[in-house]
Amino acid sequence: MYTCEVCYKDAPLVCSGCKISRYCSPKCQKIDWKEGGHKKGCKIQQLCNEHNEKLKNQPPPQPKPGRCTGCDLKFTEDNYCDGDCPDCGYQTCESCSCHHSRGTCYCPNSNFGNPYCRMDARWYHGNGHTGTMYKGDRHPDEGYGYTDEDYETEPRKCGNCGEVVRMIKPEFAKPH
Repeated sequence: MYTCEVCYKDAPLVCSGCKISRYCSPKCQKIDWKEGGHKKGCKIQQLCNEHNEKLKNQPPPQPKPGRCTGCDLKFTEDNYCDGDCPDCGYQTCESCSCHHSRGTCYCPNSNFGNPYCRMDARWYHGNGHTGTMYKGDRHPDEGYGYTDEDYETEPRKCGNCGEVVRMIKPEFAKPH
């Protein structure tokens, strides 16, 4: 549960402008608007939200051939391409391939051709261009430590890859 910006009680209401600040009542929202400085912060957050929405709807920039998309390093014999996504063309050097954000390609449902649905959920699984996290089905391969009780009872079609298998129950498929 979220807490009120003014009195720190449970806050079921969210500001309709910035979509961030939470309040327990319209009274606390008015106090924060007039006395707490939310009026200015709300307008700034709205501009950020608009910018993020525009960025989200733009196609990612095309990677430069022969260069790391994460850090723009030119590939050489010593600084080689360590990761190359067959779907979006994202390429990484050895340093960027193990980085939590630069090592994530532009694909929304996979990373370098590996579908997220087949992986254990991690907080950094998502689109490297927009930052949108993967929230789809999960049916990780063996070796991730799930028990039989962690899976749904009946197999069904995965919403990501289309494979018909038993999925991890949603409560166990949250990123960690």
